[in-house]
Amino acid sequence: MRHGSERREARNETGKRGPAGRAALLSTAALIALAASPAWAQEEAGEGAQVPVAEELPLKPLVVTASPLASPLDELAAPVDIVTRDDILASSATTLGALLGDLPGVSQSSFAAGASRPVIRGLDNTRVRVQENGIGAGDVSAVSEDHGVPIDPFAAERVEVVRGPATLRYGSEAIGGVVNVINNRIPKAIPKGGFEAEAGAAYDSVSHGRQAFGKMQAATGDVVWHGDAFARKSENYAIPGPVDRQSETWAETSGIAGGASVMLGNGDVDGYAGGAITYYDSKYGIPAPGNPANPVHIDMHQTKVQLASELEFNDGPFSALGLTGGYSDYSHGEVDATGATGSRFDNEEWEGRAELLHRAVGPFTGAFGIQARKRDMEAAGEGGELLAPTTTEAIAAFLFEEMPLAGERLKLQLGGRIEQVEVSGRALDASIPLAPTDYAVDRSFTPASVSAGLVFAPVEKWVFGFTAQHVERAPDALELFSKGPHEATETFEIGDPTLGKESALSFEVNARREGEDYSFEAAVFHTSFDDFIYKRLTGEMCDDSYDTCTPHGAGTELDQVLFTQADATFRGFETKGSVTLARWGEARAGITGQFDMVRAELDAGGNVPRIPPMRAGAGVFYGDEQVSARLGFLHAFAQDDLAPGETETGSYTDLRGEVRYRVPMRLSGGHALELALVGENLLDHDIRHHVSFKKANVLQPGRNVRFVVTARF
Repeated sequence: MRHGSERREARNETGKRGPAGRAALLSTAALIALAASPAWAQEEAGEGAQVPVAEELPLKPLVVTASPLASPLDELAAPVDIVTRDDILASSATTLGALLGDLPGVSQSSFAAGASRPVIRGLDNTRVRVQENGIGAGDVSAVSEDHGVPIDPFAAERVEVVRGPATLRYGSEAIGGVVNVINNRIPKAIPKGGFEAEAGAAYDSVSHGRQAFGKMQAATGDVVWHGDAFARKSENYAIPGPVDRQSETWAETSGIAGGASVMLGNGDVDGYAGGAITYYDSKYGIPAPGNPANPVHIDMHQTKVQLASELEFNDGPFSALGLTGGYSDYSHGEVDATGATGSRFDNEEWEGRAELLHRAVGPFTGAFGIQARKRDMEAAGEGGELLAPTTTEAIAAFLFEEMPLAGERLKLQLGGRIEQVEVSGRALDASIPLAPTDYAVDRSFTPASVSAGLVFAPVEKWVFGFTAQHVERAPDALELFSKGPHEATETFEIGDPTLGKESALSFEVNARREGEDYSFEAAVFHTSFDDFIYKRLTGEMCDDSYDTCTPHGAGTELDQVLFTQADATFRGFETKGSVTLARWGEARAGITGQFDMVRAELDAGGNVPRIPPMRAGAGVFYGDEQVSARLGFLHAFAQDDLAPGETETGSYTDLRGEVRYRVPMRLSGGHALELALVGENLLDHDIRHHVSFKKANVLQPGRNVRFVVTARF
């Protein structure tokens, strides 16, 4: 936690007192870790520096997503990555999956230009929670790979990625990791001078993509107002080879948000209370296969309301309280060329959480909290054949405690969570194969998770961490109640309403070094799953109804898959680092590198499907007060560790480069103005992602040149 002098610095920085536990209130129970950008993107100098340098920042950076007690980076036990605002603006990514897909341990589903979810250590969908400011996305992106996440990268100040289980803080759907999009739509402090703003535009050559964005914060007394908006439009992107364009990869997305907060402070209690409302609109094509004469696109809309309050108590047994809540009204239609909607999905969801930090009780300091969530999801048309209306309700309590074992050099961190989950829907009754029916099912689960971690800092800037966790996940409605065709993945999916809880025993050891001259991180993990839920190909084929499935019918269009449980083991290694090799006054130059791999096998024999391949990368960087540049590559090796029904995916090398120029203040009217030129896939390689259901039919974008202009006031 921050000490009194650090709090005063924070208050002077904003001009208003803020809660000492501000970041902690959003992150209390997982044992999570180091923040860094992708290795090939680290170590720029100046304002856009990727790795914080102690003398450049008055406070140590805090990890909102999962840091116990708002711990600085050198007090955490396991890995977290941070993608900065500069990295977001430099990327042509229109989805969170595309934005994060080059981080060590992270890949992307890459189904469509508007739909790509992050895949963390080979785990995706219902095992990776995507959220905004700690509240779930409120979407249906985990139901199908062609469903996008209604959070655009432009909305983020930064993105934090937890690699590994985060169920202690966020529940069952975070058993594989968490992606937290952080923004200031609910302001937490008064901006310097009472006003700040950012505006910019970008262009991508590969898709003729045009983007514009802007945001502002203004204070009137103790009230701070926020507003932001963005719009992007892209055409079918260019690909390597004789086919000039990848069909149905166009996208049009826009969003607008407004928020306000009241800054509170009476000597005994400091903090803020506020809210925000967001509207998101997206249309994007669904690429081949399919009927080229009648292409399908997604038309998505979401309205979201979020509330938050964070309070610091200057006296008493409790030091801080955080309250966060959100409501989402989401819908999308899958529209063909005639304008007819074949499938429609509606999702209404609310979530709330409260977290209370306590002062020292004996050797322990810590926090405890509660979380509640309700989700009503309904599908109609062809989507209704896959999934009938479902309701999911969950309530949980969690606890995190920390105690020193050898002063500040060695700390023990303990956490626990218990959750009650109720899932109701309709399951397939195939007892009469040629006349199947469905029936109502209500399931109840009580997942429980515990963790222990050690943080050892033997010398300055070096930190070693060890975590052990037993985590549990309740089956999702899709896994329990699927009962029909899934055209997007060309499968006929059948859930199992008798599925039990999925549990995992996870161990991780890591080491990291933060510093101006070089930084380093390495992590080794091993996770043993009991009753791991996965989609198993049966070898049978179906058309659009169960009575067509072989051997009872003569289906030929869709591969039949069953949601099945089996024991599985995941293990892997990740590392990244950077070294400054030379300095000239304010300028510096150096090299970066990264590597990651994950192996996932069923204990009974065979491989878990769609596991990303081993990857390695390296790069060089240069930076001074006005100019920064970097050039690096990421090589993905061929993936030939295959599950039944899979095909090998070839290797590729993605070469990227970037140059940024910060216009001197005297030339920009006293405002911050930055120009950036970015190159992606400069070798114009064929890039296919093994985790994607579309890998055989859809190439990723070819060579791209991106130009970005950003002004800050």
